[in-house]
Order: sequence, then structure tokens, then C-alpha cells
Amino acid sequence: MNSQTSVLLHVDRLSKRFGGLKAVQDLTFHVATGETVGLIGPNGAGKSTAFNLISGALKPTGGTITLDGSDITGLPPSGVVKRGLARTFQSASVYPGVTVAENIYRGALSTLPGSMWLPGVGAARHAHLDGLRREVAEVLEITDLGTHRDTLAGTLPYGLQKKLGVAIGIATRPSLLLLDEPAAGLNPEECIAFGKLLRTLRAERQLTLLLVEHHMALVMDLCDRIVVLVQGRKIADAAPSVIRDDHAVIEAYLGAPDHAHA
Repeated sequence: MNSQTSVLLHVDRLSKRFGGLKAVQDLTFHVATGETVGLIGPNGAGKSTAFNLISGALKPTGGTITLDGSDITGLPPSGVVKRGLARTFQSASVYPGVTVAENIYRGALSTLPGSMWLPGVGAARHAHLDGLRREVAEVLEITDLGTHRDTLAGTLPYGLQKKLGVAIGIATRPSLLLLDEPAAGLNPEECIAFGKLLRTLRAERQLTLLLVEHHMALVMDLCDRIVVLVQGRKIADAAPSVIRDDHAVIEAYLGAPDHAHA
């Protein structure tokens, strides 16, 4: 990390217990602005728990999470979104009964300040909503979903539903996008296309990316740095070229017992 790069996300000694089970233990890592970081590990390593803690779906037992200098530890997901973090899910997560464009609009609408619904701010509200509609048009274009804008989301093929999930996330104009197994359920061609989409979003939307993923070819190709978890603990944090030859990582993938929540 050079002197021109700032830390966007800082996770410090993050821990989560479920009864006597230590799902995440003293996890510390950072994501720099503009970086793509992968969070990997065998099943039961604590990756999804860590994601749930960072995104506000779970409250930590200990530790802190800082986003762009602000402490977001324990904030609910809605509060985390307003601070600039968006998340996609392993399964395609869309509003199936409305159109693609409406799905993206709902994502954008989550950024509307609560004060915009107070009496006497009608003009400001309309201006803001017009801006959100322009944002929807931009997201449709950059994700190449424009031809499906009036299609009911629930009728899309699975691969396009996953792409729509990303579109909903970026419509909130996040500084950090968390991707939970973006390649899950995709065929090889769809996976390659998804990787290209993420590079485009990173370049054109100035996005910082943190992803959990089992598709190692995608992780190695896309990520600047990889954090490896085993049984809730970090065992490595380095560039893909280093991780690929790390004996502890290789051993963990070949034989780590599955004792913790994923």
C-alpha cells in the first residue's frame, strides 16, 4: 500500500461466539481504497460469519469494524448501507415480482434521506428522485441489463439474477461492495463474464471489492490480496502469487476439519 492509498475498511480483532463455538476469532485485516480483496478458506472457516458481522447482519462478540474512518460496529444493515457499504448474497437475492428496473430503483431508493419524506421538501424530494432515476439508467447500462429493464426479475435466468443482485448493490453508490460467492451456480462462461463485470465496476465506479469465493481461478485472477481463514482464525494475508504457494493454506484446503459455522 503506497502513501497515496488509504484504508477504507479496517477490521480489528473481530470475534463472534455462538454459545461455546468461536466462529470468528480475533480477525484483523484491512481493505485499501480501490483494492479487491478475497476472503477464502475451507467450509466452516468463518467466512460468511465475518461477512455477516461486517455487513451488520450479526453483532460481534468483540472487536471493531471501521469504514472510511467511521465506526460501524454493530450497526444494522440499513445503517451500514447509508455509510457506504453494499452486499450481495450467495443466492440470487432480487424482488421477483417486479421488473429489473424497479429492482435497481429500490436499491437506489434506500439511500434517500429520511428527511426527504417530511412535509415542505417536495421540490427537493422530486429532484432527488430524478437523480435516482438517472442512476438506475446508468446502472442498467454498465451492467448490460438494459435489454431486460422491463422483464420481471423472477423470470430471469439464474446468472442474470445474480448480475441483478450486483446492480441493486451498486445502485446504492457504495464505496465498498461485499460479494458473497458471486460465482456460485454460474457456468464457466458466466463466471468469466462476471469477472469482467467486476473489473468494469471497479474501474468505472471507483468501487472497492471484498469477496468470499470458492472459485479459486476467479479469486486468483481478480484479487489484489487474499485473506485466508481456517476455523475462524486468519492464517495468511498476502498477494495471490504468495497464497498459491503457501504450505499452510494448501494443507488447510486439503484437510481442515469442518467445525465452525461458514
